[in-house]
Amino acid sequence: MSEILVALAALTTGVALGLVVRSAGRRRAPLVADARELLHAADDLEYGLNTVLEFGPLSLSELASVDLPAKLDRVASTGEVPRAALATLKAHTDKIALHPYPEQRDLLTAVREDEAAVWLALRDAIGSGAAQHVAATQARLVLDEIRGGLRSERREQVLV
Repeated sequence: MSEILVALAALTTGVALGLVVRSAGRRRAPLVADARELLHAADDLEYGLNTVLEFGPLSLSELASVDLPAKLDRVASTGEVPRAALATLKAHTDKIALHPYPEQRDLLTAVREDEAAVWLALRDAIGSGAAQHVAATQARLVLDEIRGGLRSERREQVLV
C-alpha cells in the first residue's frame, strides 16, 4: 500500500512541476516573439535606409518604392520602442522624404532650358543628396540604440 502512495505522490509532484514549468514558458514566449518582430521590423527599416545610403540620393518615385513610412509604422506597431526613439526615427525619415532628388525628366528639362536652370537643378540635387545621407545615417544610429536596448533587456531577463 505504501508503494502505491509513494507512486501517487511522485506522479502528483511530476504533474504539478510540469504545469509550473509549462506556464512559466508561456509567459516568456510573447516577450521573445515581440522582440523578434521588432528586430525583423528594424531590419526592414534599416534595409530601406541602406538603400538610401548606397543608391541615393533617391527621387520621389524611388522613395515611394522604398516606402520608409510603412517600414517605420511596422517598427511602431510592435509597441516595443520608446516614444522618443520613434519620434526621432520619424523626424529622420521625414527629412529624407522632404529632400527628394530631382526626377530625371526635371534634370533633362533644365538642361534643355538654359544654364541657370541647370545650376538650380544641380544645387537642388546636391542638397537633397546630402540631406538624405545625413538623415539616413542618423536614423541608422537610432536603430542601433534600439537594438542595443533589446540586447541589454535580454541580458537582464537571462540574469533574472
